[in-house]
Amino acid sequence: MYKAMYHTFDHLRLSDKKTQEANIAFLHDFNAVLESPHLKKLAKKTQLIPNSEHFHNRLSHSIDVCHISSLIIERLNNYLRENYITSINKELVMAISLAHDIGHPPFGHSGERVLDEMMKKMGGFESNAQSVKILVNSSDDFKYRTLTALMKYKTKIPLIRKEYNGLIKGYYEYMADYLEPLFLTYQEIVIEQSIVDIADTLSYALSDLKDLILFYGENRFTQLLNRYFTEDAMLEETMLFFPEISRSELHYFLPKMMEDIKNNILRDILQNYRKYRSEPPQHIIHDFIDTLVITINESQPMYSKLNLPIENELKLFLLNQITKKCFLERKVNREIDKKITHNIQFTYDYLFNLNSADSLLKLDKEILQKLISISNHTERSRFVCDVICHFSDMEIVDFVSNSTKKIIVV
Repeated sequence: MYKAMYHTFDHLRLSDKKTQEANIAFLHDFNAVLESPHLKKLAKKTQLIPNSEHFHNRLSHSIDVCHISSLIIERLNNYLRENYITSINKELVMAISLAHDIGHPPFGHSGERVLDEMMKKMGGFESNAQSVKILVNSSDDFKYRTLTALMKYKTKIPLIRKEYNGLIKGYYEYMADYLEPLFLTYQEIVIEQSIVDIADTLSYALSDLKDLILFYGENRFTQLLNRYFTEDAMLEETMLFFPEISRSELHYFLPKMMEDIKNNILRDILQNYRKYRSEPPQHIIHDFIDTLVITINESQPMYSKLNLPIENELKLFLLNQITKKCFLERKVNREIDKKITHNIQFTYDYLFNLNSADSLLKLDKEILQKLISISNHTERSRFVCDVICHFSDMEIVDFVSNSTKKIIVV
């Protein structure tokens, strides 16, 4: 007899606690995400570098996560069947893959940080928390298992932070009571979340590198790589993230692994990055997926653990450090962030202070009326963040630019 990966409670809904037939419930959720206007808007939102026409955007990234997740599912389901456990539902994982970034504001993580600091005394802003909020507030009645798999972090984002010490990855505390049924139902991370998390990390680690090469050009990227991707620069940060590895072990492994990354992964991407712009580097992805280790939870298979071996976790970490050292910490990105900060703050202030139906931003009539009607400061601030998430990068840029011109003319 096969052990069950899914149960009746997985198909409960927060709205009325009713269930749907197990064989159609997750297909419903997948279709609902697929038709979401929030998903479509991701095509015009920043992944790493603003300009969704030339670089990866949040939608192309989400589709890539879907692709990688499907490869992981194929490998895992073969193993699960051999161990007499029912298969992981593909529609569920595809729904989560597409929805995992659905709460991102314009300009991705840069926009997220700006909104979070502005909301530090009103519940904060965090993209995964916002993704969960969008699905919970949707009329599509997403299922327990979908929502809990989407909720990547189990830390409460406080209602009030007196000091701002950076983004807190978690869920909104003001939604805690509404989400409580999920916390009572699931005591651990479900396996679908692990699948999407690994696919997500692998996707952006590779796509960010492709975008950096396109952004800088091959020669400039190579110069930055040689200057900042050094053993000394990597050692201390690696020790912080991998405390289980001793300094002496890192001194031995780091140079070899960094050389392997340069000679294999980076050389291949440098030679083929234009082709990889439209299709992911399959063999590199498979090199990671083929090493995945699943630890079966015999009594509750849904809590089975999925991990990369430590050497491949370290390799992924180092790939992301290239992006951090060669772009995120460089002056060019700080200049981009300044512009993004101005644009997001300007838009937020405009929407918060809007008190008539005469809006310079194109808003649905229903949204505009609701915004104007909210008098509570905190509730209005949260709704402004919700509204901002409806816009693309260029819609914000055009709005700020046109508004500035009008001010100058006046």
